[in-house]
Amino acid sequence: MDHPQRSRRNAMHLTKRLADDNRVEWAEQQIAKRRVKRDLQDFTPEFMQKTAQESARFNDFLWSDQWYLHDTRDLADVPELDMRTIPVWNMGYTGKGVVVTIMDDGLEWNHTDIRRNYDPNASWDTNDNDPDPFPRYDESDSNNHGTRCAGEIAMSANNLKCGVGVAYNAKIGGSFRRD
Repeated sequence: MDHPQRSRRNAMHLTKRLADDNRVEWAEQQIAKRRVKRDLQDFTPEFMQKTAQESARFNDFLWSDQWYLHDTRDLADVPELDMRTIPVWNMGYTGKGVVVTIMDDGLEWNHTDIRRNYDPNASWDTNDNDPDPFPRYDESDSNNHGTRCAGEIAMSANNLKCGVGVAYNAKIGGSFRRD
């Protein structure tokens, strides 16, 4: 079948010939889309005030770097990449009354950013068959994934420590299941 390499004109007759061939399961005419960069920069007081308010919400020193929890854009024409947690928190959903258990390589429950939300009743060490999920550290220092996951979920807010968990008022437990 002769066909042009690329054309601005549609070639529906070629697509129909392909679709009518019993060896072809599916055929669709592809259409090139024209993309244009936008150059609008929103420096309106509303946008700048919203950005400043969200940046000052917590005193945790890594809060300003947690772009996935709050809108850290300087320009309004850049896409929002955060998980839209601010509106959810503003509705009162902060994890209060929720208990989460991380089944991983342990939980450093005495970590300064986790300690306040740690729930020992939601924890267990299946290796030693006891309630202490503290990880076993070795020379590779590789047993820290469970603690990191717990922090992403339930790091305490406004304690001048690391960052803020997505459900910063949730209780957190750990289950030590592997080395």
